[in-house]
Amino acid sequence: MSLSLPHDSRTKPAGRLLANLQALRRLVRLELSTMVALSALTGYLFAGGVWSWQILVVLGGTMLLAGGSSALNQWQEVDLDQRMLRTCMRPLPAAQFNKTLGLASALALIALGLLLLTQTPDYLPLLIGALTVIWYNAIYTPLKRKTAFAALPGAICGALPPLIGWTAAGGALLTQPAIILAGTLFVWQIPHTWLLLCRYRDDLKRSGLPDLFRTIPTERLLKINNCWIAGLFLSYLLFPLFGFIAHPLITIIFVAGLLVLLVGLMKTRDGSTAEIALRRFHLVNLSMALLFTVLIVDRVLG
Repeated sequence: MSLSLPHDSRTKPAGRLLANLQALRRLVRLELSTMVALSALTGYLFAGGVWSWQILVVLGGTMLLAGGSSALNQWQEVDLDQRMLRTCMRPLPAAQFNKTLGLASALALIALGLLLLTQTPDYLPLLIGALTVIWYNAIYTPLKRKTAFAALPGAICGALPPLIGWTAAGGALLTQPAIILAGTLFVWQIPHTWLLLCRYRDDLKRSGLPDLFRTIPTERLLKINNCWIAGLFLSYLLFPLFGFIAHPLITIIFVAGLLVLLVGLMKTRDGSTAEIALRRFHLVNLSMALLFTVLIVDRVLG
């Protein structure tokens, strides 16, 4: 004997609401937007910011800007997303979101993010936030259709969010710690982006974008990318070298973690190009997550 639940007229509306929320999550790329917000939090605490409501302003404002910028990017590139297997099920190409609604959502999120950043004590976080959106959506996104090397100027987008937090905490912009933090994020962006392209090189061909692999053979690109990864790990070492990590135990954990990740990267030599790129992509991302965690915990412990 089987039991059946009575029909609930609210089931379908509830299901539609859940589907819409999931589509919105993918539109704003919630996981990526959260990482961007964490980079701003890292900058805030790294500058000596105190635990107060300002943290919510920094986190909320940066996350809204990142989500709105992502949504605007998908509106700009819906034709490209439709051609690629990796992106064809995003809300706009999959018609889960109306294009007009997608654009309106993007602009509303960006406006709310900028409005929230007006609540910081200084005007610099607002200006840097606006510059980040302009650089990502008005410079980097169109540039991808023009050149295979758009990742180089595009890396500036990743370097700016920590400076939102840094300046919100009252840190001076052109100082050694701020430059090293932003510079490390800049260097990280290159292997992060190029490894993603190696992982989805067939999608790159389908997209019709300028093909980096026609300019540089894959094996050579991976070797060049290894130089960027080496530069990234040298950048990480600047933090303990210049005494930016206060606690000796956390310094030891950080350096040990970097060594483990470096050994892991050196062992990723077997398999197809896509498999090698995927493993290195995850390890490079873990290295940045390690830096964020170390700097945040170090400041929390005082």
